[in-house]
Amino acid sequence: MKRNSLFLSGILICAAVSAVRADEASKTAKVEEFFKVSHTEQILTQGMAMMLSQAKSGMIQKMLDVTPTPEQAKANDELQDKLAAILTRTLSWEKLKPAYVKLYAGAYTEEELDGIVAFYKSPAGQALISNSPSIMAKANEIVQQQLASAMPEIQKLMRDAEAPKK
Repeated sequence: MKRNSLFLSGILICAAVSAVRADEASKTAKVEEFFKVSHTEQILTQGMAMMLSQAKSGMIQKMLDVTPTPEQAKANDELQDKLAAILTRTLSWEKLKPAYVKLYAGAYTEEELDGIVAFYKSPAGQALISNSPSIMAKANEIVQQQLASAMPEIQKLMRDAEAPKK
């Protein structure tokens, strides 16, 4: 009798573990479908490219009205190239995806993921995806304009901070 109950318990535990793994696999598949329909990889790649481009363009130095010497500019370019290589390698989709899958699978139920995927497959969801890059670019322009209006104050703050060092 005891042997039968142990055997039955073992079968029930195996069945429960199998059900949990099946749920995890189903949830993982739904998260991956979300990534596909929402173009997550492309959006992250574009965001990284935009960030690196802004850093490479010397936007911060321009905003702060700092003009580097040719030697400083060359050293900065070399540093930016090395930094870009490290960030591109470290933040590649292949490296981020497993953590993102775990993050999204932990944040949403299967039913919520079904709804999210359905939205991104809908015309409204596709419009959101297709318009997001231009909206983000325009939003970035708005931020740059706002920062430009604050530049005299920021530049004064930077000069004042440098003054005691000289």
